Amino acid sequence: MSRMFTEEDVEAALFGGLFLSAGGSGRGRAARQREIGRMALTYGGVEFAPLDEFDDDEVIVTATGVGAPGGGKPVIAPRDSVESARLLIEMLPAVPTGVMCGHVPGFNGWLVAAALDLKYVDAAANGRGHPTVMMGGLGLASRPEISITQVGVGGLRQDGSRLTVAATGNISLTEKVLRQAAALNGGLVSATRGPLKAGFVKANAAPGAITFQLDLGRAMLAAEGRARVAAAVDFLGGEILVEGEVVKNDVSYGAGFDLGEMRVKGPQGEFAFGVYNEFMTAEKDGERIATFPDQIGTLDPEDGHPVAISELPVGAKCVVILARRDRFPVGKGATDPAVFPEVEEAMGLDLRSYL
Repeated sequence: MSRMFTEEDVEAALFGGLFLSAGGSGRGRAARQREIGRMALTYGGVEFAPLDEFDDDEVIVTATGVGAPGGGKPVIAPRDSVESARLLIEMLPAVPTGVMCGHVPGFNGWLVAAALDLKYVDAAANGRGHPTVMMGGLGLASRPEISITQVGVGGLRQDGSRLTVAATGNISLTEKVLRQAAALNGGLVSATRGPLKAGFVKANAAPGAITFQLDLGRAMLAAEGRARVAAAVDFLGGEILVEGEVVKNDVSYGAGFDLGEMRVKGPQGEFAFGVYNEFMTAEKDGERIATFPDQIGTLDPEDGHPVAISELPVGAKCVVILARRDRFPVGKGATDPAVFPEVEEAMGLDLRSYL
């Protein structure tokens, strides 16, 4: 049954969501994400609803962002997520009843739900971070005949101007428009896309992703310090790949994405992690150990707090945890072969063979 989110949900969503961001978010974003979650609670509250409470014909929109985590200086504010959703809803033939996030933490979705009186859906495009709109597209990359609308909004600039863009077409075409808008806005725009029928979401998204995020966060918060590492591993049914020191991190921003490699050396050996905004691959001695959408995440070995790739320079200590893709909710966009060629080309790595 649906219920209203509480302050306790903010902290659980924060911890679980930062870890499931797969290296895209960490300690540096915690305060801002917490602030947005609390803002949503005071904005009128967030009604959290299971996906099965929606009739198949009800309309759901997706609140997300388009850009790269760590590159540029975006002009952006929380209210831009609400403005993006409001503008999209004005363009739709039917009024939506629910909003879901692209991937966790998803606090922008909380804010949209609270401000526009929508239910926040217990689903996401994916239960872990993904780098491209199409990977969060619920398989629409292989359905070019389906048209959606995407609206991107940038923040209010000092000269009083604001970047707003709307594109209608298939997800591949509209994604390119929003990516260009993000580049013009310093690396990020708030975005909303839709409409999607609830029946389509049930069949193609990651139902239960938000409950999973919350439960993971509660499990981690119930432990203290180093014990949070074990709590995360136990909850995920995962494993510690390596605990040790970062010996390489050449991840840099370019062409709208954070791209590069991070290496961690410890008693388990030296592991290489391919990065395209988030951790996408793990290798040891040239052998592939894990590939997106497997969850690869990093925690501080001292206090168990999620840490981002951008927070792990050479010499930093971390624990890298792996959970296989069958251990958490995954949407069809994360396993759609059509979404991988551009990522493979950028990374110079094969991903599709490991689907």
